Amino acid sequence: MSRKSVFPGLKRLLLSPRPDAGSQDIEAMRARALFQAPEGAMAERSRGLVEFLKQVALFETLDRRELGQVARVVHERDYADGELISEEGKPAAALFILRRGVVEVVRRGAAAQEVPLALLEPPASFEESAALAPGVMRWFSVRARGPASLLALGKSDLDALSAHFPALANKVLRRLAGIMAMRFKILIDAEILRESAEQGEGKP
Repeated sequence: MSRKSVFPGLKRLLLSPRPDAGSQDIEAMRARALFQAPEGAMAERSRGLVEFLKQVALFETLDRRELGQVARVVHERDYADGELISEEGKPAAALFILRRGVVEVVRRGAAAQEVPLALLEPPASFEESAALAPGVMRWFSVRARGPASLLALGKSDLDALSAHFPALANKVLRRLAGIMAMRFKILIDAEILRESAEQGEGKP
Protein backbone atom coordinates (compact mmCIF):
# COMPACT_ATOMS: atom_id res chain seq x y z
CA MET A 1 0.00 0.00 0.00
CA SER A 2 3.03 2.27 0.06
CA ARG A 3 2.91 2.76 -3.71
CA LYS A 4 1.22 5.99 -4.79
CA SER A 5 -2.40 5.43 -5.74
CA VAL A 6 -3.15 5.63 -9.45
CA PHE A 7 -6.79 6.53 -8.78
CA PRO A 8 -7.31 10.32 -8.44
CA GLY A 9 -9.43 11.09 -5.42
CA LEU A 10 -8.71 7.77 -3.73
CA LYS A 11 -6.05 8.74 -1.21
CA ARG A 12 -5.65 5.35 0.41
CA LEU A 13 -7.44 2.04 0.77
CA LEU A 14 -7.82 1.09 4.42
CA LEU A 15 -8.06 -2.67 4.24
CA SER A 16 -6.74 -4.95 6.95
CA PRO A 17 -4.10 -7.48 5.76
CA ARG A 18 -5.63 -10.86 5.06
CA PRO A 19 -4.04 -14.29 4.75
CA ASP A 20 -5.82 -14.72 1.43
CA ALA A 21 -4.32 -12.12 -0.93
CA GLY A 22 -7.01 -12.82 -3.49
CA SER A 23 -9.75 -11.76 -1.08
CA GLN A 24 -7.92 -8.54 -0.33
CA ASP A 25 -7.66 -7.77 -4.05
CA ILE A 26 -11.41 -8.29 -4.42
CA GLU A 27 -12.17 -5.91 -1.54
CA ALA A 28 -9.79 -3.37 -3.05
CA MET A 29 -11.64 -3.56 -6.37
CA ARG A 30 -14.95 -2.96 -4.61
CA ALA A 31 -13.60 0.07 -2.76
CA ARG A 32 -12.12 1.54 -5.95
CA ALA A 33 -15.38 0.97 -7.82
CA LEU A 34 -17.37 2.92 -5.27
CA PHE A 35 -15.01 5.66 -4.17
CA GLN A 36 -12.43 6.43 -6.83
CA ALA A 37 -12.75 9.48 -9.05
CA PRO A 38 -13.10 7.98 -12.54
CA GLU A 39 -10.24 8.32 -15.00
CA GLY A 40 -10.07 11.80 -16.48
CA ALA A 41 -10.54 13.72 -13.23
CA MET A 42 -7.52 15.89 -12.30
CA ALA A 43 -6.10 15.63 -8.78
CA GLU A 44 -4.85 19.17 -8.18
CA ARG A 45 -6.86 21.79 -6.30
CA SER A 46 -7.93 25.13 -7.70
CA ARG A 47 -9.14 28.33 -6.08
CA GLY A 48 -12.48 29.16 -7.65
CA LEU A 49 -15.50 26.91 -7.55
CA VAL A 50 -15.80 26.90 -11.33
CA GLU A 51 -12.13 26.00 -11.66
CA PHE A 52 -12.62 23.20 -9.15
CA LEU A 53 -15.69 21.86 -10.96
CA LYS A 54 -13.58 21.54 -14.10
CA GLN A 55 -11.56 18.90 -12.22
CA VAL A 56 -14.60 16.76 -11.38
CA ALA A 57 -15.21 13.85 -13.76
CA LEU A 58 -18.99 14.37 -13.63
CA PHE A 59 -18.64 17.85 -15.16
CA GLU A 60 -15.66 17.37 -17.47
CA THR A 61 -17.79 17.70 -20.64
CA LEU A 62 -19.17 21.13 -19.62
CA ASP A 63 -17.85 24.47 -20.85
CA ARG A 64 -17.07 27.35 -18.52
CA ARG A 65 -20.52 28.97 -18.85
CA GLU A 66 -22.22 25.68 -18.01
CA LEU A 67 -19.88 25.15 -15.05
CA GLY A 68 -20.95 28.55 -13.75
CA GLN A 69 -24.58 27.45 -13.89
CA VAL A 70 -23.74 24.28 -11.94
CA ALA A 71 -21.82 26.36 -9.39
CA ARG A 72 -25.01 28.28 -8.64
CA VAL A 73 -26.98 25.17 -7.66
CA VAL A 74 -24.47 23.08 -5.72
CA HIS A 75 -24.37 23.49 -1.95
CA GLU A 76 -21.10 23.73 -0.05
CA ARG A 77 -20.65 22.86 3.61
CA ASP A 78 -17.64 22.72 5.90
CA TYR A 79 -17.12 19.83 8.33
CA ALA A 80 -15.00 19.71 11.47
CA ASP A 81 -12.52 16.96 12.28
CA GLY A 82 -14.41 13.77 13.16
CA GLU A 83 -17.80 15.10 12.04
CA LEU A 84 -20.08 12.57 10.37
CA ILE A 85 -20.94 13.47 6.77
CA SER A 86 -23.15 10.48 5.94
CA GLU A 87 -24.27 7.59 8.11
CA GLU A 88 -24.64 3.92 7.29
CA GLY A 89 -28.22 2.64 7.34
CA LYS A 90 -29.78 6.06 6.67
CA PRO A 91 -31.22 7.26 3.34
CA ALA A 92 -28.87 9.16 1.05
CA ALA A 93 -30.01 12.62 0.02
CA ALA A 94 -27.40 13.94 -2.39
CA LEU A 95 -24.27 13.28 -4.39
CA PHE A 96 -21.18 14.52 -2.50
CA ILE A 97 -17.98 15.91 -4.02
CA LEU A 98 -14.98 16.44 -1.76
CA ARG A 99 -13.54 19.90 -2.40
CA ARG A 100 -11.01 20.29 0.42
CA GLY A 101 -9.56 18.01 3.06
CA VAL A 102 -9.65 14.25 3.56
CA VAL A 103 -12.55 11.99 4.55
CA GLU A 104 -12.62 8.40 5.76
CA VAL A 105 -15.09 5.79 4.53
CA VAL A 106 -16.05 3.15 7.10
CA ARG A 107 -18.54 0.32 7.48
CA ARG A 108 -19.89 -1.49 10.53
CA GLY A 109 -18.38 -4.91 10.95
CA ALA A 110 -18.78 -7.67 13.49
CA ALA A 111 -19.75 -6.55 17.00
CA ALA A 112 -20.63 -3.11 15.55
CA GLN A 113 -16.96 -2.26 15.12
CA GLU A 114 -16.11 0.17 12.33
CA VAL A 115 -14.11 -1.27 9.46
CA PRO A 116 -12.16 1.42 7.56
CA LEU A 117 -12.48 1.10 3.78
CA ALA A 118 -10.75 4.08 2.21
CA LEU A 119 -9.43 7.61 2.57
CA LEU A 120 -10.68 10.05 -0.06
CA GLU A 121 -9.22 13.36 -1.22
CA PRO A 122 -10.39 15.93 -3.82
CA PRO A 123 -12.00 15.58 -6.31
CA ALA A 124 -13.49 12.27 -5.13
CA SER A 125 -17.26 11.84 -5.23
CA PHE A 126 -19.63 9.38 -3.60
CA GLU A 127 -23.35 8.55 -3.34
CA GLU A 128 -23.92 9.33 -7.02
CA SER A 129 -27.16 7.34 -7.08
CA ALA A 130 -28.74 9.76 -4.58
CA ALA A 131 -28.72 12.49 -7.24
CA LEU A 132 -31.11 10.36 -9.29
CA ALA A 133 -33.13 8.50 -6.66
CA PRO A 134 -32.86 9.95 -3.16
CA GLY A 135 -33.71 7.63 -0.31
CA VAL A 136 -31.38 4.76 -1.23
CA MET A 137 -30.02 3.34 2.02
CA ARG A 138 -26.35 3.97 2.61
CA TRP A 139 -24.21 0.91 3.29
CA PHE A 140 -21.23 2.92 4.53
CA SER A 141 -20.47 6.01 6.62
CA VAL A 142 -18.17 8.92 5.79
CA ARG A 143 -16.39 11.03 8.39
CA ALA A 144 -14.10 14.06 8.09
CA ARG A 145 -10.45 13.45 8.91
CA GLY A 146 -9.48 17.00 9.76
CA PRO A 147 -11.35 20.06 8.43
CA ALA A 148 -13.10 19.28 5.16
CA SER A 149 -15.35 21.01 2.64
CA LEU A 150 -17.84 19.16 0.46
CA LEU A 151 -20.24 20.06 -2.33
CA ALA A 152 -23.69 18.47 -2.48
CA LEU A 153 -25.89 18.02 -5.54
CA GLY A 154 -29.35 16.59 -4.94
CA LYS A 155 -32.18 15.47 -7.20
CA SER A 156 -33.97 18.79 -6.70
CA ASP A 157 -30.84 20.58 -7.95
CA LEU A 158 -30.75 18.38 -11.06
CA ASP A 159 -34.47 19.02 -11.55
CA ALA A 160 -33.80 22.77 -11.43
CA LEU A 161 -31.08 22.42 -14.05
CA SER A 162 -33.43 20.33 -16.20
CA ALA A 163 -36.13 22.98 -15.98
CA HIS A 164 -33.91 25.94 -16.86
CA PHE A 165 -30.99 24.39 -18.76
CA PRO A 166 -32.18 21.10 -20.27
CA ALA A 167 -29.18 20.62 -22.57
CA LEU A 168 -26.80 21.10 -19.64
CA ALA A 169 -28.79 18.73 -17.43
CA ASN A 170 -28.73 16.07 -20.15
CA LYS A 171 -24.92 16.30 -20.33
CA VAL A 172 -24.64 15.82 -16.57
CA LEU A 173 -27.14 12.95 -16.53
CA ARG A 174 -25.39 11.14 -19.39
CA ARG A 175 -22.05 11.49 -17.65
CA LEU A 176 -23.56 10.38 -14.33
CA ALA A 177 -25.06 7.30 -16.00
CA GLY A 178 -21.67 6.46 -17.52
CA ILE A 179 -19.86 6.76 -14.19
CA MET A 180 -22.41 4.59 -12.41
CA ALA A 181 -22.29 1.98 -15.20
CA MET A 182 -18.50 1.85 -15.00
CA ARG A 183 -18.53 1.36 -11.25
CA PHE A 184 -21.27 -1.25 -11.49
CA LYS A 185 -19.15 -3.21 -13.97
CA ILE A 186 -16.18 -3.17 -11.59
CA LEU A 187 -18.43 -4.41 -8.77
CA ILE A 188 -19.67 -7.26 -10.98
CA ASP A 189 -16.09 -8.17 -11.88
CA ALA A 190 -15.17 -8.20 -8.19
CA GLU A 191 -18.15 -10.44 -7.39
CA ILE A 192 -17.16 -12.87 -10.15
CA LEU A 193 -13.64 -13.02 -8.72
CA ARG A 194 -15.04 -13.65 -5.25
CA GLU A 195 -17.20 -16.53 -6.45
CA SER A 196 -14.26 -18.01 -8.37
CA ALA A 197 -12.06 -17.77 -5.28
CA GLU A 198 -14.72 -19.49 -3.13
CA GLN A 199 -15.15 -22.28 -5.69
CA GLY A 200 -11.38 -22.74 -5.80
CA GLU A 201 -11.21 -23.04 -2.02
CA GLY A 202 -13.94 -25.67 -2.10
CA LYS A 203 -12.02 -27.99 -4.42
CA PRO A 204 -10.32 -31.01 -2.81
